[in-house]
Amino acid sequence: MIKHISIFMPTESAFHRRLFRFIGLAFQKQGLLVSGACRLLNELEIRDWVREKKPCAIFEMNRVKDEIPVLHELNILHISWVVDMQGRCESDITGSDITYALDPGWLVNFNPGGYLDWMPPGTCVETYFPENIESDSNTEFSFIGHIPQPWTTQELSRVLHPDNQCVTFEMLLKRYSEYMDINTYCEQTHESCVGIIDRMTTELLGYSCELSDDIYYDLLIRIKRMSNRTELIDFALRYSESIAIYGSQNWRVWSKYRQYYRRFIENPLELNKVHQKSNINLHDGISFHFRAIDCMASGGLLMWYDYRDGDKYDSYNPGRAIYTRGLSDFFTPQFHYYEFKWLDFDDVYQQLKSIRYQGSHAQKQTLELIKNHHTWGVRAEQILEHIQAL
Repeated sequence: MIKHISIFMPTESAFHRRLFRFIGLAFQKQGLLVSGACRLLNELEIRDWVREKKPCAIFEMNRVKDEIPVLHELNILHISWVVDMQGRCESDITGSDITYALDPGWLVNFNPGGYLDWMPPGTCVETYFPENIESDSNTEFSFIGHIPQPWTTQELSRVLHPDNQCVTFEMLLKRYSEYMDINTYCEQTHESCVGIIDRMTTELLGYSCELSDDIYYDLLIRIKRMSNRTELIDFALRYSESIAIYGSQNWRVWSKYRQYYRRFIENPLELNKVHQKSNINLHDGISFHFRAIDCMASGGLLMWYDYRDGDKYDSYNPGRAIYTRGLSDFFTPQFHYYEFKWLDFDDVYQQLKSIRYQGSHAQKQTLELIKNHHTWGVRAEQILEHIQAL
C-alpha cells in the first residue's frame, strides 16, 4: 500500500483549489501523506519534486504520463484523471499506470496501456447538504456554468488558408453546424469529428490543409457549449422568466440572457444555498458531473438535458432507446433526479410541477445513496483499491 501521494490540479482556479482540498482530505483520511499543488509541474520541477518529496504515486488531472516522460525514467506510479480532452485525440491518452475518464463514453476509444476505468466525481457532504432553507422567493430555474462569448465579426471572417481569402470560418461553421445538428454528436469521437471538419475544409477550398488550433477548438468544443447552454435556457424561458444564471461574465455578452445573469460564485457554501433555493437546477453535458452531484448532495432537484438521443429532424425515432452511462447507473431517473430530451421537456417540466421534492422520500434516498457511495472518501478508497490490484 502506498503511503504518500502527490496531487496536481491543472490551475489555481477556485474550482481546482476546491477539488485539491476535497481529494487531499479524502486521501489523508485513508492514512496517506498528501502533497501537491494547483498547477502542473514541468519536467525539471517534477524531477526535483520527486527527489525531494519522495511520493509513492502522482495523481494528476488532465495530464497523462506520456506527456511528462521524465516520470517513466523516475519509475513512479502515475494516475491520470482525464476530465477535459483539451483538443487532444483519444490516441493521445497514453502512458499512465491508471487512467480514469470523467466521461464514460470516452472509455471505448481510449487505449492508455494501463488500467482504465470510469471515475465520476465525488462530493463533500460536509460542504453540500440540505439546510432546510425556508423561502417564499425561490427561483424557478437556475443554471451554474460557463458559456463562451458569441462569435465576433473578426472570428467569423478568419480565412481557412492564406492562399484562399474567399473561404472563411463562417462558411465552415455553417456547414459543420448543420451537419452535426442532423447527425448529432452521439456516435462521434474527437478523431471522427476532426475527419469531418477536414473533409468539409477540402470541399470548400478544393484542396486539403491543416487548420489552426483555434479553429479546431472552436468547432470541436466551443460550438457545443454554445448550442447546448443556450438551448437549455431557452427551454426554461418557455415557461418562466424566474431564471438565475451563475457563471463567468461571458453571460453578460449574450443580450438574450444577460438579464438573468447573477454572478460568479466561488464560495461552495453559497453554491449549496443556490441549489436549495432553486425549484429546478438545470444541467447539461455529462450527466454525472461535479455540479450535478454537488447539487443533489445539497438536496436540490436536478433536471438534466440529455441532448445525445436522436436528432431533431426526420430521422428521429422516439421509440429508440439509447443507453448513456452516467447518473442512471446509480440513481433512478424521474425519481432521484429528472432527465429530458429535446422532444419531451414540456412533459417532464409538468411532471416536476406536480411533485414536492423537498423533504420527500426521493430526496432522502438520494442523500443516503450519495453519503454511502459518492463522497470523495469513497473515490479515494476506490483509487487505492485499484492501486493495490496492479
